[in-house]
Amino acid sequence: MQFCFIDGRDGYAGKSADYLKKERKDMRDITALHPRLQVKAALLKEECRKQGIFILFGECLRTKAEQDALYAQGRTAPGSVVTQAKGSTYSSQHQWGIAVDFYLNMDVDGDGGEKDDAFDNSTGLFERVGSIAQSVGLGWGGTWEGFKDRPHLYLPDWGSTTTKLKQKYGTPEKFIQTWKDGKVAAAAMEEANKGSSPGYGHRQFIMDVQAATGSNVDGKAGKETLGNTVTVSASENRKHRVVSPIQKRLNALGYNCGAVDGIAGTKFTTAVNSYQKNALGYRNTDGEITAGKNMWKSLLGMI
Repeated sequence: MQFCFIDGRDGYAGKSADYLKKERKDMRDITALHPRLQVKAALLKEECRKQGIFILFGECLRTKAEQDALYAQGRTAPGSVVTQAKGSTYSSQHQWGIAVDFYLNMDVDGDGGEKDDAFDNSTGLFERVGSIAQSVGLGWGGTWEGFKDRPHLYLPDWGSTTTKLKQKYGTPEKFIQTWKDGKVAAAAMEEANKGSSPGYGHRQFIMDVQAATGSNVDGKAGKETLGNTVTVSASENRKHRVVSPIQKRLNALGYNCGAVDGIAGTKFTTAVNSYQKNALGYRNTDGEITAGKNMWKSLLGMI
């Protein structure tokens, strides 16, 4: 499987472990990224670990010169073409510090080694990581129409391209200055602390949902658990017992539901819409968690 660059988005063109050895160290410095991306990347790595998937992060922030060097590859420099974006166009999300690429750090093919499996998607691990990434509030290149950039993760606040960032800030340098005063980092840490509060993890959420919907309580989401889910919205089952665990889970994932009061109100609807847009890639959100459908599957970790 080959990954390439389309419309200002970055990807891998048949890259392997050898590519990682050649990457510049400064392009792999995750501390240079937007603070909220750092938090979500750490959360993703931990959530993946819990599911037996081990990942590391590759390219992070790129300078204009580094982007130009990639553009030259396959043109005026040796190698294959991997990007259509010159550094001066600021079309790569990596230049803005809002994107990071992941790779696998595990023995996928069972040959006793890991180095040759960095981009081995033969068992669909990139789809699994992409689903987990979306559940923690990241955008995933695997959802893009046409071209699928499966290793690519990004903060979805500005969409899937850099157009809005260029219109508002002009250059990556000006944008990066907006988080250098420490306020964004402090907010990111507050969000992280909220999301990792003890006593309410993913398994506890499943158990609470099972208890609220009359399923066998074992902390494992399966056919029975999904089949017993109910539709929840501001107009349907708005005070159902399952609303509280949903509020807790969305809050933990960074989708602000406000106080956990067991009532699906305005903030609940806003959080659901945000999750549908950012985690599930919905174009048209409806503020509803429909029984047995994708949002329930995503929250329960079934997709």
